[in-house]
Order: sequence, then structure tokens, then C-alpha cells
Amino acid sequence: MRVSDSPLSTVIRVRDMQLKKTQRELAVIKVERQTEEGRLSTLEEQQSSAMTDAVRKMKTRAVDLQTSQAFLQSLSRKIEHQEEKVREVTTAEEGKRVELVERSQSKQMVEKIDQRRRDEETKEQERKAQRVIDVLAQRIKTDH
Repeated sequence: MRVSDSPLSTVIRVRDMQLKKTQRELAVIKVERQTEEGRLSTLEEQQSSAMTDAVRKMKTRAVDLQTSQAFLQSLSRKIEHQEEKVREVTTAEEGKRVELVERSQSKQMVEKIDQRRRDEETKEQERKAQRVIDVLAQRIKTDH
């Protein structure tokens, strides 16, 4: 019986496909997290720059000050929203990592079971071959 003929080979192939799919999904989530963190960083830089500009222009008109303050509040809300997105993506990434580990362990478990089964088959074939050799040796002894 070839390895590919193993009753568990289909299960192993399915587990392998699931593992690869989860790895691809994790890679996509990592890219998404990096993108979201980049957006957050950009917003924080804009906020820092706007605050620096506001401090420099302390002696400006009240209208300009209100506009600057409204812009800063808007940026703060955007930053909070972006931080929430980053947290959601990070949570999804952690969940996908756990899933990846579980799928990997599941595949390894099935592979170990299959290897044990193949080892047992090999041992059984060796025992049968030895029995045949023993019977033939016994016959040769009795014939002489």
C-alpha cells in the first residue's frame, strides 16, 4: 500500500489545505493591520502638527481658534475610530493565529496516527514474511 493510498491521506490533504488557507487569511489580516496602523499614525501626525500650529498661532482671531479647535476635535474622533479599527483587526489577527495553531496541531495529529498505522502495517508484513521464512526453513529441515 502506497502512502498516497492511506485511508488518512485524504484527511491529511484536507487539513493541509485548511492550514494553507488559514495562513493566507492571516497574511491578509497582517497587511490590513499594518495599513490601519499606518492610517492611525498619519492621523496622529496630523493631530500633532495641528496642535503645534495652534500653539504657534495663539494670538489669532477667535474664528480661527474655533476652526482649529473643531479640526482638532474631528481628528481626535477619527483617531479614536481608527484605534478601534486597529484593535478589531488585531483581535481578528490573534484569533486567526489561534486557528492556525489548532489547524497545524490537528494536521500533525492525523499525520502521527497515519504514521503509526503505516509502521504497524510494515511490522505486520515483516512478521508475515518471517513466518513464511520460518515455515520454509522448517520444511527444508524436515526434508533432509
